[in-house]
Amino acid sequence: MLTERQLLILRAIIDDYIQTAQPVGSRTLSKRDDLSFSSATIRNDMADLEDMGLIEKPHTSAGRIPSEIGYRYYVDHLVETKIIDERETYRLGERLRASAQESEVLIRQAADLLSDLTNYTTVALGPNSQMNRLARIDLMPLDERRGVVLIVTDQAHVEHRTVVFDSPMAPDLVEQTIRFLNDRLKGTPLGQLKFRIGEEVAKLRLAHQEQFEFMMQLIQSTFEVQHPASLYLGGKKNIFNQPEFQTLDTLRPFLEWIDEQERLTDWLESLPNREIYVSIGSENGIVALQNCSVITSDYTLDGKTFGTIAMIGPTRMDYRHGVQMMGQIIEALRRTKLEE
Repeated sequence: MLTERQLLILRAIIDDYIQTAQPVGSRTLSKRDDLSFSSATIRNDMADLEDMGLIEKPHTSAGRIPSEIGYRYYVDHLVETKIIDERETYRLGERLRASAQESEVLIRQAADLLSDLTNYTTVALGPNSQMNRLARIDLMPLDERRGVVLIVTDQAHVEHRTVVFDSPMAPDLVEQTIRFLNDRLKGTPLGQLKFRIGEEVAKLRLAHQEQFEFMMQLIQSTFEVQHPASLYLGGKKNIFNQPEFQTLDTLRPFLEWIDEQERLTDWLESLPNREIYVSIGSENGIVALQNCSVITSDYTLDGKTFGTIAMIGPTRMDYRHGVQMMGQIIEALRRTKLEE
C-alpha cells in the first residue's frame, strides 16, 4: 500500500511527465505548490516508488519517469471514469446532431470530434452491416434508363448503387416492383438479401409474372455489401506531434499497423464488450502499440450497442482528459437520435 505522501508524489510525477515528456526530479517536485515536502523527503519516497516498480530511471538522468505499472496504478486509482459534464455533453450533442441523418456520417463525425478534443488518433468501428436488417428499398430514376437503388437499414445505414436498364423504365412497373420488394423483404438481414431476392424471383417466374424478373435481377446485383464493418479513422497525423514518435523506429510500426484496415478491424472486433477501458503499452499485445496506450469503449445509438471506438496515444497520454472526453462523446452519442 502506498502512503498518502507517496500517492501524492506518484501523481505529481505522472502529471508532470504527461505535460513535459521530461524525466522528473525531486528538486522540480519540491517547487510545486501542492507538495510541501523537502527534496530529501521526496527523494526517499521516489526511491521507494522505484523499488515498487511504479517509476523508473531512464539512462543516467537524475529524474524519474512512470513505468507501465505506475501508469496502471494511476489509471486504476487516480483517474475518475464516470465524470459527465452535462453542459459539455449538450454542446457535443449539438455538434453531432447535425450529422444524425445517417449513422455512418455520425460515427465519422464522432471520431473526428474526439480526435480534435484530445489531439490523439481515434478509430471507430461500426456494426457488421451484413447483420443490419432492411428497413426499406427505394429507386430514384436518373433518366429513362438509369436509376439509383437506395437500401436503408434499421440502423439508418444507407447503401446505394446505380443500375442501368436496356430499355426505358415504366413508372408503374418501378412502383409495383419496389412495393413488392418492401412487402416481401423488410426485416431481412443485408447478408441474406441476394438469396431472398433469388427466392422471390423464382416465385414470380412460377406465377408467370416475368415482367418483374429483369428489374429484380438488376436490383439483386446492387445488394452486395463490400465491407462487413465500417471503419473510421480520425487524427491519424496527430501521432506526429508526440515526442515519443519523432523517429522512424517508433513511428513506422504504428503507421504500418494502422494502415492495414483488415487487421485494424479484426483488432477492434476482438476487444471485449465493455465500458471505458484503458490498456497500456504491452497490455495491448501488439508490437506496434508497445509504446501506446489505448482508451476503448462500446457506444450505443438509439438504445442499441452499435460498435467500438478507440483513442490511441503515447503511454504518456493525458489519461484524465482522454477518459473524460471519451465519456462525453459516448454519452453524447447515446443521447443522439438518428433521423428516420
